[in-house]
Amino acid sequence: MYMNLTAEQINYMYEANAKIGSTIINAFKKYFTENAEIICAGLAAMSGQYYVPSSRK
Repeated sequence: MYMNLTAEQINYMYEANAKIGSTIINAFKKYFTENAEIICAGLAAMSGQYYVPSSRK
């Protein structure tokens, strides 16, 4: 599939894939950081436990 690409094109493709990957990872980190309390409460509720948040903003 990539047999007809030049070295510069392959390098650009790998850099673009790395940038997309890091953007996705950063988006997941931001989501879980901002919503950690809700996620923990949901997981606790699904397992039948109570969740008491440690702090409120």
